[in-house]
Amino acid sequence: MRNERTLADSRLPSLTGLRFVAALLVFFFHLSVEKLYDDSTNPVLSKIFNPAGGVGVSFFFILSGFVLAWSAKPNRPAREFLRRRLAKIYPNHLLLWVLTLPLLLLFGEQVAAGSATANLALVQTWVPRLDFFFSVNRPSWSLCCELFFYLMFPLLARFVGRLGRTGTWALVAATVAGVWLLPVAAGLLHGGPGMPLDVSHPELDSGVSVRQYWLVYAFPVSRCLEFLLGIAVAKLVKDGAWPRIPVAVATGLLAIGYAAAVQAPVLYGLSAITVIPLTLFIPAVTMADLEGRKSPLRSRSMVWLGEVSFAFYLVHQTVLRIGHDLLGHDRSWNAWAASALAAAFAAVTLLIAWAVYRWWEMPAMRLLTTRRSRPKSVPVAAGGPLVRPGTELAARHPAEAAADKS
Repeated sequence: MRNERTLADSRLPSLTGLRFVAALLVFFFHLSVEKLYDDSTNPVLSKIFNPAGGVGVSFFFILSGFVLAWSAKPNRPAREFLRRRLAKIYPNHLLLWVLTLPLLLLFGEQVAAGSATANLALVQTWVPRLDFFFSVNRPSWSLCCELFFYLMFPLLARFVGRLGRTGTWALVAATVAGVWLLPVAAGLLHGGPGMPLDVSHPELDSGVSVRQYWLVYAFPVSRCLEFLLGIAVAKLVKDGAWPRIPVAVATGLLAIGYAAAVQAPVLYGLSAITVIPLTLFIPAVTMADLEGRKSPLRSRSMVWLGEVSFAFYLVHQTVLRIGHDLLGHDRSWNAWAASALAAAFAAVTLLIAWAVYRWWEMPAMRLLTTRRSRPKSVPVAAGGPLVRPGTELAARHPAEAAADKS
């Protein structure tokens, strides 16, 4: 393992590139949900990409904990940490809320004032109703979870930082077990709020109730297990206690896990089946970057795609929904025509994401983080070996702050 000074100066560009891969998985899932493809193709596409959304989001949540723990500064007050996180996630959320809401109303979609307000305030996933946690710009439900993670991070970082090596390994095992037990707990729930299911939630057509789905997939406390897992794994990697697993092996295990998730019951396929492969994959890629091994994920183009992936993630479903409505919501096309449309929608999403990133996201981040406040507050990760001084990582979850150079 490198010494602490060298480690502190390291950047992990491959994780940045992987952010776009994960966002693309979510795009493909929503593409299958949108049913651009006709009945001869879409069932196959849906089968292949049904777990993709869950796997992509699970990757983001684990990576979020990992990156924040890796890059946390020991003397940064909790208030400043939260201010920087909000400066990253909220401007994009606000912009997409303002742009998406009138478009939905224009195309005849019913949006209740209560759910729209909850979405704007990023508290929507605390309510176990589809019209709340998947309201307005639907991907923003994960930002509600991230906001909860950010609020909990100072406490969680302190807790993990005080654990010894054995205790940290026990925490890793406990969080993985917790993710696996969530579908079991959800199975004890029956029914959910009586509201119609729509085409954007096919997983609920397989006998899964709204309340069960919410508990496993959208409830912030449930998803915090993956965030905490990322924090614990980051500590073990930094301490040199994580086993060295080749990236090829970790990738193969993740592919096997994804294939198993395709066949698994819905509630297990959302995150439980792939949580262990993802937990092995992220440190493997991290160690490869630390050792300077070559990877296509570190290319300039992949890093750029990773940088715009937050905006891509937030924009993509609105482009798919509105684009399909413009062409005829009930229309579908053969494999070639639908693939051409999908490529066009992806290109439009990427173009909009680049514009949002360049002319809104980054200027807003600079504007909101220029002034330095130094409140007397509890340090983000006081007292623990989790943190490192110096440069923060370039690799971030789509809802995380830009690298803090100060």
